[in-house]
Amino acid sequence: MRAAAPERVFPPEPSRVGGPAGPWANLLRDLEGSGFGMVHASLGEWRSQLPPEDERKELLGRDWERYSKLAGAPLRERFLATRMLIRHTAAVALGTEPYALELRYGLNGRVHLRGYDQIDVSLSHTADLLLCGITSLGVVGIDTEPADRRLSGQDVEGLMCTEPERRRIARAPEAERNGQLLSLWTLKEAYSKALGQGLRFPFTEFGFRMEDGEGDGAGRAARLERADGTLVEDHTWRFATCPVPGGHVAAVALQDTRRSGRPDTRASTALNRQILAAIRQSRPA
Repeated sequence: MRAAAPERVFPPEPSRVGGPAGPWANLLRDLEGSGFGMVHASLGEWRSQLPPEDERKELLGRDWERYSKLAGAPLRERFLATRMLIRHTAAVALGTEPYALELRYGLNGRVHLRGYDQIDVSLSHTADLLLCGITSLGVVGIDTEPADRRLSGQDVEGLMCTEPERRRIARAPEAERNGQLLSLWTLKEAYSKALGQGLRFPFTEFGFRMEDGEGDGAGRAARLERADGTLVEDHTWRFATCPVPGGHVAAVALQDTRRSGRPDTRASTALNRQILAAIRQSRPA
């Protein structure tokens, strides 16, 4: 019997993929070890490897309509690059071909893989950075921002922070306040994405408390709290921030909703489950 892979740190360090060819070994390692992985990529690199225009309609499938409505080549190429990254990342986990996969969107625009609910994906991008998170554990949301983005001194605390968060920031040294605000912003964005709420969930109605010291690996763990500062005791959720090479900070919100210890993500297994479910539903009562 194959030995279980050792539990790895959360979140694992995002691995770089230079294009469709990868490398994907680190992502496979992280998925095997912890059920979650992240990859980061350069929009410029992936844009240089986009398929020719006459092949894009077939490759995009139902996404073609979205793609064709975008104004200008830069927007269309960004859209195509992000969809390629999602498909290739998911294909690694599923053991299938990227263009055998089809994306669907919830009412809030959240991306899902049609027919493969055993994995969840989340995408974030800013400037030249593309970041994709994937999990076999349940639900994930990720967000990223440039580490030098200026939030402190812009009156954003009143728009995004709870009262306990504002007090903690006010007590922090001036040099640390912007970093704390960026961590809170990305955590709230990631959690909202995981919930499928986007910006409809006011950021002042929930907060995060960073754990003392450093978290696992290069990341720093956080705890969810209510607007009054009391901790939410829901241990299915994990939250953390981590650096991304190239001068960015990222946040991960991950909920473990597994019904079994180690779900099999293979596409062939999912197909068998779908067939079995269809057979069961077709049986007379």
